[in-house]
Amino acid sequence: MMNTPVIRLAPTLASRNRQQLLALLPAIAIQLWQWGPPALLALASASASALLADSLGLAWRRQAIWPGLRQGEALLTAVLLSLLLPDAAVPLLCLCTGGAILLLRQLFGGSGSSLFHPVAGGLLLAAPWLPAALPHADIPLSLALLAGGLWLLWRGLLRWQAPLGLLLVVLIALPVGSGWLLGQSALWLLAGWVMSDGSATPITPRGRLIYGQAAGMLCISFVTLTTQPDAGVTLAACLLLLSASVPLLDRLTLSPGPRT
Repeated sequence: MMNTPVIRLAPTLASRNRQQLLALLPAIAIQLWQWGPPALLALASASASALLADSLGLAWRRQAIWPGLRQGEALLTAVLLSLLLPDAAVPLLCLCTGGAILLLRQLFGGSGSSLFHPVAGGLLLAAPWLPAALPHADIPLSLALLAGGLWLLWRGLLRWQAPLGLLLVVLIALPVGSGWLLGQSALWLLAGWVMSDGSATPITPRGRLIYGQAAGMLCISFVTLTTQPDAGVTLAACLLLLSASVPLLDRLTLSPGPRT
């Protein structure tokens, strides 16, 4: 009986995650073109680490392993982290990927049970070992991610309110020097694939819009106060911080039921 919900939900979740992976194919192709064989090795290693960590977590929780892996969330996490950390050492990428899945996915009970997105957590785990220099703008990768996000939006698979709230704040803050953020591929990846996740964002459209605007204001505040800000790490930290407020946003934005 414990495994029934996983088996029942697996095809739907697998289809959604499969289309999210398809939307990432242009970005993966560009990263392979930019970085060559090391990028392929990093992607394969991160994927193996993610599947292993997810299998261990499912076994520890006494859940069926294959239906859980078939959902594709572990593989999606690995692909997103490999795109976010193209210059990270392979052991570090594998450690952060596996650790994020175990700590922020399996430890909380698996799919849809954690308020904290494993991609944001994995990026934050890697932050102390990342280069201190300001990342350069990667326009081709950013455009590929934007195109993938628009395809997901057209397919009805992207909850657009939170990404829209973030981008509105970034655009409004252009006079204070936030324009460089638009060239950071981490911004588009986190906005399109992490901020649109249903388990780590508020339930209501209004709550998601507030969530995105708050993330944007926090991110802009941090990057203007820091001499060498990393957009990905900064936004990931803001998202993890705001995820703790999701139950409160749900409570404030859910319409009260009819009086009885």
